[in-house]
Amino acid sequence: MFDELVQHPILGMRFIVRRITQIPSKGWPRLRRPQADDFDRRYGVETFKTVQITATDSPSLSHGVRYSPSPEAAIRWSIENCGMLHEQTTFIDVGSGKGRVLIVAAEYPFRRVMGVEYSAELAAACRDNLERLNIADKCEVVVRDAVDFKFPDENMLIFLYNPFDSTILTRVLRHLALARGQVRIAQLGPGHDVLLESGLTRLVCSGDGPTIYEIVSKRSNPS
Repeated sequence: MFDELVQHPILGMRFIVRRITQIPSKGWPRLRRPQADDFDRRYGVETFKTVQITATDSPSLSHGVRYSPSPEAAIRWSIENCGMLHEQTTFIDVGSGKGRVLIVAAEYPFRRVMGVEYSAELAAACRDNLERLNIADKCEVVVRDAVDFKFPDENMLIFLYNPFDSTILTRVLRHLALARGQVRIAQLGPGHDVLLESGLTRLVCSGDGPTIYEIVSKRSNPS
């Protein structure tokens, strides 16, 4: 955390002020956190350490959420229970961070595996992890704001682990509704109310954490 404050002092001060206001609801922050978990030790990568301050020039910065890794079991459950043929499906992790989800997804026979990340620093960390495992050629990492990303016209499984707030999630859903092909969303963390109330999705199935939704309504205007 101290390194992040030194590298990004303005963003750091914004984070501190926001975190102070959250003390009544979230309590005092822990000063020491674990630096690795079983996933990182097994794979020899660094995806576990939380990043509170994400450096980006994206206008969506205020809508973003800190980076924290997705639980491996939730990733695998989402992939194995999506109800789609992997070979005919493109897997996209929106808010791909350091690449833990991509590492797991690359073990399955997806047509393509992609990550969309608005922080160039996190995307660089992701690519480094992929290169350590010699799977960089299996995963495409795109540095772009999610609301500006052009989703491909093909079958897609979208993975979302709380990458942004409801404002951006609503806009991303409208863009997904424009895509041709079957689109399912593995949603983990906040945002289920947005999906259910959007009029664009239906619930497919739920697990211990993630829920699978499917885009069922096609719109002509993404705005």
